Amino acid sequence: MSVVALMLQNPYDHTLEDGNIKVANMQADGVVSYDINATDTYAKFISSSVIAYDDYNKFINPDITFIQKDTHNINANEAIYKDDNITFIGDVKYLNLVTNLRYNSSEILYGSAEKILLSNYPFELIQNRDKILGNSVIYELDSNHITAKGVKGWFYR
Repeated sequence: MSVVALMLQNPYDHTLEDGNIKVANMQADGVVSYDINATDTYAKFISSSVIAYDDYNKFINPDITFIQKDTHNINANEAIYKDDNITFIGDVKYLNLVTNLRYNSSEILYGSAEKILLSNYPFELIQNRDKILGNSVIYELDSNHITAKGVKGWFYR
């Protein structure tokens, strides 16, 4: 009787708890992508690796150049693209290639619908020799309007 009971037990049966486990659908390395239409190139995306999940994409070492009103470049250690927004994470560096405005932070969110860059982390803005440090910032790309909190600034003539 004990032999029959052991044969009916499933050695692989154990209960899995629901966790926050994500499995990638695809991974591509050495990615270069362009956002274009019939006449213009709007953006160039370079990334050492892109990992696609069901609800977001993760970019490793992204370097993105895009055109809104001016030409912009932003790079970071990684980026998450979700819901038409890109969150750049780790040593984020933004540069407006027309006005020479530099914006550095540990995390910057690009809101594509609003055409803004925002950060709720300490940041540094530099233009020429002028420098602003602060706690949070919203930068409107089309108007070059900046709204910041907790700022200290150094301005030189």
